[in-house]
Amino acid sequence: MAALGHTLPSAWSLTVERERRSAGLEVDALLRLSSPDGSTAVIVAEVSRKLEPRAVPHIHTLAQRWRSVFAADAAMIIAPFASPLARERLAEADLGWFDQTGNLRLRLDRPSVFIDRQGADRAPFTDAADRRLKSLRGPGAARVVRGLLDGRGPVGVRALAAGVGVGAGTSARVLELLDREGLIGRSEAGEVTRVRKRSLVRRWSQDYGLMTSNEVVRMIDPRGVEHALSALRKLSDDDHVVTGSAAARAYLPQETLSVVPLTALTVYTPEPGALERDLGLRPTERGANVLLVRPFDAVLLEGARTRDRLLCAPAFQAVVDLLTGPGRSSEEAEQLMAVLAADDPGWTA
Repeated sequence: MAALGHTLPSAWSLTVERERRSAGLEVDALLRLSSPDGSTAVIVAEVSRKLEPRAVPHIHTLAQRWRSVFAADAAMIIAPFASPLARERLAEADLGWFDQTGNLRLRLDRPSVFIDRQGADRAPFTDAADRRLKSLRGPGAARVVRGLLDGRGPVGVRALAAGVGVGAGTSARVLELLDREGLIGRSEAGEVTRVRKRSLVRRWSQDYGLMTSNEVVRMIDPRGVEHALSALRKLSDDDHVVTGSAAARAYLPQETLSVVPLTALTVYTPEPGALERDLGLRPTERGANVLLVRPFDAVLLEGARTRDRLLCAPAFQAVVDLLTGPGRSSEEAEQLMAVLAADDPGWTA
Protein backbone atom coordinates (compact mmCIF):
# COMPACT_ATOMS: atom_id res chain seq x y z
CA MET A 1 0.00 0.00 0.00
CA ALA A 2 2.81 2.38 0.87
CA ALA A 3 4.66 1.61 -2.38
CA LEU A 4 1.57 2.22 -4.50
CA GLY A 5 0.61 5.31 -2.50
CA HIS A 6 4.06 6.86 -3.05
CA THR A 7 3.96 6.07 -6.77
CA LEU A 8 0.49 7.39 -7.59
CA PRO A 9 -0.24 11.13 -7.95
CA SER A 10 -1.53 12.77 -4.77
CA ALA A 11 -5.01 13.36 -6.22
CA TRP A 12 -5.61 9.62 -6.57
CA SER A 13 -7.03 7.55 -3.71
CA LEU A 14 -6.29 3.98 -2.69
CA THR A 15 -8.25 1.98 -0.10
CA VAL A 16 -7.99 -1.64 1.04
CA GLU A 17 -10.48 -4.24 2.18
CA ARG A 18 -8.71 -7.16 3.87
CA GLU A 19 -9.59 -10.87 3.69
CA ARG A 20 -12.59 -10.70 1.43
CA ARG A 21 -14.75 -13.81 0.95
CA SER A 22 -17.41 -14.50 -1.63
CA ALA A 23 -18.91 -17.59 -3.28
CA GLY A 24 -16.60 -19.85 -1.29
CA LEU A 25 -13.52 -17.96 -2.51
CA GLU A 26 -11.19 -15.93 -0.30
CA VAL A 27 -8.54 -13.37 -1.21
CA ASP A 28 -6.10 -11.56 1.05
CA ALA A 29 -7.23 -8.09 0.03
CA LEU A 30 -9.14 -5.99 -2.46
CA LEU A 31 -7.54 -2.69 -3.42
CA ARG A 32 -9.83 0.04 -4.71
CA LEU A 33 -8.10 2.66 -6.83
CA SER A 34 -9.88 5.90 -7.77
CA SER A 35 -8.68 8.61 -10.13
CA PRO A 36 -9.64 12.32 -10.07
CA ASP A 37 -12.10 11.83 -12.97
CA GLY A 38 -14.13 9.42 -10.81
CA SER A 39 -13.18 6.16 -12.55
CA THR A 40 -12.44 3.28 -10.18
CA ALA A 41 -10.66 -0.05 -10.48
CA VAL A 42 -10.66 -3.05 -8.17
CA ILE A 43 -7.46 -5.05 -7.77
CA VAL A 44 -7.20 -8.45 -6.11
CA ALA A 45 -4.06 -8.65 -3.97
CA GLU A 46 -2.92 -12.14 -2.99
CA VAL A 47 0.10 -12.94 -0.81
CA SER A 48 2.43 -15.80 -1.65
CA ARG A 49 5.10 -16.80 0.87
CA LYS A 50 7.22 -18.28 -1.91
CA LEU A 51 6.67 -17.37 -5.55
CA GLU A 52 8.00 -20.02 -7.93
CA PRO A 53 7.67 -19.67 -11.72
CA ARG A 54 6.09 -23.09 -12.15
CA ALA A 55 3.18 -21.98 -9.90
CA VAL A 56 2.16 -19.12 -12.21
CA PRO A 57 -0.18 -21.16 -14.48
CA HIS A 58 -2.11 -22.24 -11.37
CA ILE A 59 -2.17 -18.65 -10.08
CA HIS A 60 -3.43 -17.50 -13.47
CA THR A 61 -6.34 -19.94 -13.27
CA LEU A 62 -7.18 -18.67 -9.79
CA ALA A 63 -6.92 -15.06 -10.94
CA GLN A 64 -9.58 -15.64 -13.56
CA ARG A 65 -11.93 -16.81 -10.80
CA TRP A 66 -10.96 -13.88 -8.55
CA ARG A 67 -11.78 -11.38 -11.27
CA SER A 68 -15.12 -13.00 -11.94
CA VAL A 69 -16.25 -13.42 -8.32
CA PHE A 70 -15.01 -10.06 -7.03
CA ALA A 71 -15.63 -8.06 -10.24
CA ALA A 72 -11.93 -7.16 -10.23
CA ASP A 73 -10.11 -5.37 -13.01
CA ALA A 74 -6.68 -6.80 -12.22
CA ALA A 75 -4.81 -9.09 -9.87
CA MET A 76 -1.37 -8.79 -8.34
CA ILE A 77 0.78 -11.18 -6.35
CA ILE A 78 2.68 -10.01 -3.28
CA ALA A 79 5.74 -12.01 -2.25
CA PRO A 80 9.03 -11.61 -0.38
CA PHE A 81 10.82 -11.90 -3.73
CA ALA A 82 9.84 -12.32 -7.38
CA SER A 83 12.68 -13.59 -9.56
CA PRO A 84 13.15 -12.30 -13.14
CA LEU A 85 11.71 -15.56 -14.46
CA ALA A 86 8.71 -15.38 -12.12
CA ARG A 87 8.06 -11.80 -13.24
CA GLU A 88 8.30 -12.85 -16.87
CA ARG A 89 5.72 -15.58 -16.31
CA LEU A 90 3.42 -13.22 -14.40
CA ALA A 91 3.61 -10.66 -17.20
CA GLU A 92 2.70 -13.36 -19.74
CA ALA A 93 -0.34 -14.16 -17.58
CA ASP A 94 -1.29 -10.44 -17.33
CA LEU A 95 -0.73 -10.42 -13.57
CA GLY A 96 0.89 -7.68 -11.50
CA TRP A 97 3.37 -8.12 -8.66
CA PHE A 98 5.07 -6.52 -5.69
CA ASP A 99 8.00 -7.82 -3.66
CA GLN A 100 9.99 -6.58 -0.69
CA THR A 101 12.99 -5.62 -2.84
CA GLY A 102 10.93 -3.03 -4.74
CA ASN A 103 9.85 -4.94 -7.83
CA LEU A 104 6.40 -3.58 -8.66
CA ARG A 105 4.13 -3.82 -11.67
CA LEU A 106 0.50 -2.78 -12.08
CA ARG A 107 -1.36 -2.26 -15.34
CA LEU A 108 -4.96 -1.03 -15.66
CA ASP A 109 -6.94 0.09 -18.69
CA ARG A 110 -9.36 2.36 -16.78
CA PRO A 111 -8.29 4.38 -15.01
CA SER A 112 -5.21 4.25 -17.18
CA VAL A 113 -2.30 3.06 -15.04
CA PHE A 114 1.03 1.49 -15.87
CA ILE A 115 3.60 1.19 -13.07
CA ASP A 116 6.77 -0.83 -13.59
CA ARG A 117 9.48 -0.42 -10.94
CA GLN A 118 12.66 -2.42 -10.79
CA GLY A 119 13.96 -3.92 -7.56
CA ALA A 120 16.47 -6.74 -7.11
CA ASP A 121 17.12 -9.58 -9.56
CA ARG A 122 18.51 -11.80 -6.80
CA ALA A 123 16.90 -12.57 -3.47
CA PRO A 124 18.69 -10.63 -0.68
CA PHE A 125 17.85 -13.32 1.86
CA THR A 126 18.12 -17.10 2.14
CA ASP A 127 16.10 -19.73 3.93
CA ALA A 128 18.51 -21.87 5.94
CA ALA A 129 15.97 -24.68 6.06
CA ASP A 130 15.67 -24.79 2.27
CA ARG A 131 18.52 -27.02 1.07
CA ARG A 132 17.36 -27.32 -2.51
CA LEU A 133 19.72 -26.32 -5.32
CA LYS A 134 19.23 -22.66 -6.19
CA SER A 135 22.08 -21.88 -8.60
CA LEU A 136 23.28 -23.12 -11.99
CA ARG A 137 26.82 -22.05 -11.19
CA GLY A 138 29.52 -24.71 -11.55
CA PRO A 139 30.59 -27.44 -13.99
CA GLY A 140 27.99 -30.02 -12.96
CA ALA A 141 25.08 -27.68 -13.60
CA ALA A 142 26.71 -26.46 -16.82
CA ARG A 143 26.92 -30.02 -18.14
CA VAL A 144 23.27 -30.75 -17.39
CA VAL A 145 22.07 -27.45 -18.87
CA ARG A 146 24.19 -27.94 -22.00
CA GLY A 147 22.80 -31.45 -22.39
CA LEU A 148 19.23 -30.15 -22.27
CA LEU A 149 19.96 -27.29 -24.69
CA ASP A 150 21.60 -29.70 -27.13
CA GLY A 151 19.01 -32.47 -26.98
CA ARG A 152 15.53 -33.24 -28.19
CA GLY A 153 12.94 -35.72 -27.05
CA PRO A 154 12.25 -37.31 -23.66
CA VAL A 155 15.22 -38.06 -21.41
CA GLY A 156 15.39 -39.46 -17.91
CA VAL A 157 17.56 -38.42 -14.97
CA ARG A 158 20.06 -41.27 -15.31
CA ALA A 159 20.25 -41.18 -19.10
CA LEU A 160 20.92 -37.44 -19.01
CA ALA A 161 23.55 -37.88 -16.29
CA ALA A 162 25.35 -40.60 -18.26
CA GLY A 163 25.20 -38.57 -21.47
CA VAL A 164 26.78 -35.44 -20.01
CA GLY A 165 29.19 -37.09 -17.57
CA VAL A 166 27.75 -36.21 -14.15
CA GLY A 167 26.37 -38.25 -11.28
CA ALA A 168 22.69 -39.10 -11.15
CA GLY A 169 22.37 -37.05 -7.96
CA THR A 170 23.69 -33.92 -9.69
CA SER A 171 21.35 -34.48 -12.62
CA ALA A 172 18.36 -34.93 -10.30
CA ARG A 173 19.10 -31.78 -8.29
CA VAL A 174 19.54 -29.61 -11.38
CA LEU A 175 16.37 -30.97 -12.97
CA GLU A 176 14.45 -30.33 -9.75
CA LEU A 177 15.56 -26.68 -9.82
CA LEU A 178 14.62 -26.33 -13.50
CA ASP A 179 11.25 -27.98 -12.89
CA ARG A 180 10.60 -25.69 -9.92
CA GLU A 181 11.31 -22.65 -12.09
CA GLY A 182 9.07 -23.83 -14.91
CA LEU A 183 11.90 -24.29 -17.42
CA ILE A 184 11.20 -27.93 -18.21
CA GLY A 185 8.18 -30.19 -18.42
CA ARG A 186 8.30 -33.70 -16.96
CA SER A 187 6.26 -36.86 -17.27
CA GLU A 188 4.83 -38.75 -14.31
CA ALA A 189 7.87 -41.03 -14.55
CA GLY A 190 10.18 -38.02 -14.18
CA GLU A 191 11.44 -37.88 -17.76
CA VAL A 192 12.10 -34.44 -19.23
CA THR A 193 9.56 -34.07 -22.04
CA ARG A 194 9.90 -30.37 -22.81
CA VAL A 195 12.64 -27.77 -22.47
CA ARG A 196 12.00 -24.03 -22.71
CA LYS A 197 15.41 -23.41 -24.22
CA ARG A 198 15.21 -19.66 -24.65
CA SER A 199 14.19 -19.22 -21.01
CA LEU A 200 16.70 -21.85 -19.86
CA VAL A 201 19.66 -20.16 -21.51
CA ARG A 202 18.60 -16.84 -19.97
CA ARG A 203 18.33 -18.49 -16.56
CA TRP A 204 21.79 -20.02 -16.97
CA SER A 205 23.17 -16.59 -17.86
CA GLN A 206 22.16 -15.35 -14.40
CA ASP A 207 24.75 -17.68 -12.83
CA TYR A 208 27.25 -18.13 -15.67
CA GLY A 209 28.92 -15.28 -17.50
CA LEU A 210 31.52 -15.31 -20.26
CA MET A 211 33.44 -12.45 -18.65
CA THR A 212 32.85 -13.36 -15.00
CA SER A 213 33.02 -17.17 -14.83
CA ASN A 214 36.17 -17.56 -16.90
CA GLU A 215 39.64 -16.05 -17.04
CA VAL A 216 39.60 -13.53 -19.90
CA VAL A 217 42.82 -12.19 -21.43
CA ARG A 218 42.34 -9.07 -23.55
CA MET A 219 44.46 -8.94 -26.70
CA ILE A 220 44.80 -6.87 -29.83
CA ASP A 221 45.70 -7.91 -33.34
CA PRO A 222 47.05 -4.70 -34.90
CA ARG A 223 46.13 -6.05 -38.34
CA GLY A 224 42.48 -6.49 -37.40
CA VAL A 225 39.95 -9.17 -36.52
CA GLU A 226 39.89 -10.69 -40.01
CA HIS A 227 43.65 -11.28 -39.83
CA ALA A 228 43.21 -13.05 -36.49
CA LEU A 229 40.46 -15.24 -37.98
CA SER A 230 42.61 -16.11 -40.97
CA ALA A 231 45.53 -17.03 -38.72
CA LEU A 232 43.25 -19.15 -36.54
CA ARG A 233 42.04 -21.15 -39.56
CA LYS A 234 45.63 -22.15 -40.33
CA LEU A 235 46.27 -23.71 -36.93
CA SER A 236 46.22 -27.51 -36.89
CA ASP A 237 45.52 -28.15 -33.19
CA ASP A 238 41.99 -28.49 -31.83
CA ASP A 239 42.34 -27.02 -28.34
CA HIS A 240 40.78 -23.67 -29.27
CA VAL A 241 37.06 -23.06 -29.80
CA VAL A 242 35.56 -19.90 -31.27
CA THR A 243 32.48 -18.51 -29.52
CA GLY A 244 30.57 -15.22 -29.38
CA SER A 245 30.11 -13.10 -32.50
CA ALA A 246 32.27 -15.12 -34.88
CA ALA A 247 30.57 -18.38 -33.87
CA ALA A 248 27.11 -16.82 -34.19
CA ARG A 249 27.86 -15.84 -37.77
CA ALA A 250 28.77 -19.45 -38.56
CA TYR A 251 25.24 -20.55 -37.59
CA LEU A 252 23.33 -17.85 -39.48
CA PRO A 253 21.84 -18.74 -42.89
CA GLN A 254 24.04 -17.61 -45.76
CA GLU A 255 21.61 -14.91 -46.82
CA THR A 256 21.34 -13.46 -43.30
CA LEU A 257 23.56 -10.59 -42.19
CA SER A 258 24.47 -10.19 -38.54
CA VAL A 259 22.73 -7.35 -36.73
CA VAL A 260 26.10 -6.17 -35.37
CA PRO A 261 29.43 -5.73 -37.21
CA LEU A 262 32.22 -8.12 -36.17
CA THR A 263 34.50 -6.10 -33.91
CA ALA A 264 36.01 -8.79 -31.67
CA LEU A 265 37.03 -12.43 -31.83
CA THR A 266 36.38 -14.56 -28.74
CA VAL A 267 38.20 -17.89 -28.37
CA TYR A 268 38.15 -20.51 -25.64
CA THR A 269 41.60 -21.94 -25.09
CA PRO A 270 43.25 -23.74 -22.15
CA GLU A 271 46.56 -22.03 -23.04
CA PRO A 272 46.03 -18.32 -23.82
CA GLY A 273 49.78 -17.71 -23.88
CA ALA A 274 50.37 -20.26 -26.63
CA LEU A 275 47.52 -18.92 -28.76
CA GLU A 276 48.79 -15.38 -28.23
CA ARG A 277 52.11 -16.40 -29.79
CA ASP A 278 50.53 -18.41 -32.61
CA LEU A 279 48.29 -15.53 -33.69
CA GLY A 280 50.82 -12.76 -33.11
CA LEU A 281 48.69 -10.91 -30.59
CA ARG A 282 49.63 -8.23 -28.09
CA PRO A 283 48.25 -7.75 -24.56
CA THR A 284 46.16 -4.62 -24.09
CA GLU A 285 43.96 -2.98 -21.48
CA ARG A 286 41.95 -0.91 -23.96
CA GLY A 287 40.64 -1.45 -27.47
CA ALA A 288 40.92 -5.26 -27.45
CA ASN A 289 39.73 -6.99 -30.60
CA VAL A 290 40.60 -10.53 -29.47
CA LEU A 291 39.47 -12.13 -26.19
CA LEU A 292 41.29 -15.31 -25.16
CA VAL A 293 39.17 -17.16 -22.62
CA ARG A 294 40.52 -19.88 -20.34
CA PRO A 295 37.33 -21.89 -19.57
CA PHE A 296 36.36 -22.52 -15.96
CA ASP A 297 35.73 -26.13 -16.95
CA ALA A 298 36.69 -28.32 -19.92
CA VAL A 299 33.00 -28.81 -20.74
CA LEU A 300 33.05 -25.45 -22.55
CA LEU A 301 35.48 -26.94 -25.08
CA GLU A 302 33.22 -29.92 -25.79
CA GLY A 303 30.73 -30.36 -28.61
CA ALA A 304 32.47 -27.96 -31.00
CA ARG A 305 31.45 -27.96 -34.68
CA THR A 306 33.63 -27.12 -37.66
CA ARG A 307 32.14 -24.21 -39.57
CA ASP A 308 33.93 -22.20 -42.26
CA ARG A 309 37.22 -23.93 -41.30
CA LEU A 310 36.79 -22.74 -37.70
CA LEU A 311 36.13 -24.90 -34.67
CA CYS A 312 33.03 -23.22 -33.22
CA ALA A 313 31.26 -23.66 -29.90
CA PRO A 314 27.77 -25.16 -30.16
CA ALA A 315 25.11 -22.60 -31.04
CA PHE A 316 23.60 -22.69 -27.53
CA GLN A 317 27.00 -21.90 -26.00
CA ALA A 318 27.45 -19.01 -28.40
CA VAL A 319 24.03 -17.72 -27.30
CA VAL A 320 24.82 -17.68 -23.56
CA ASP A 321 28.24 -16.15 -24.22
CA LEU A 322 26.64 -13.40 -26.30
CA LEU A 323 24.01 -12.78 -23.62
CA THR A 324 26.77 -12.19 -21.07
CA GLY A 325 29.37 -10.66 -23.38
CA PRO A 326 30.42 -7.05 -23.93
CA GLY A 327 28.92 -4.37 -26.17
CA ARG A 328 25.88 -5.14 -28.30
CA SER A 329 26.39 -8.89 -28.20
CA SER A 330 22.95 -9.44 -26.63
CA GLU A 331 21.39 -8.30 -29.92
CA GLU A 332 23.34 -11.03 -31.71
CA ALA A 333 22.09 -13.54 -29.14
CA GLU A 334 18.48 -12.60 -29.94
CA GLN A 335 19.11 -12.99 -33.66
CA LEU A 336 20.73 -16.40 -33.22
CA MET A 337 17.90 -17.63 -30.97
CA ALA A 338 15.40 -16.62 -33.65
CA VAL A 339 17.34 -18.69 -36.20
CA LEU A 340 17.45 -21.68 -33.85
CA ALA A 341 13.69 -21.38 -33.20
CA ALA A 342 12.99 -21.88 -36.91
CA ASP A 343 14.30 -25.46 -36.61
CA ASP A 344 13.66 -26.28 -32.95
CA PRO A 345 10.36 -25.18 -31.30
CA GLY A 346 12.07 -25.37 -27.91
CA TRP A 347 13.80 -22.07 -28.71
CA THR A 348 10.52 -20.18 -29.06
CA ALA A 349 9.97 -20.01 -25.28
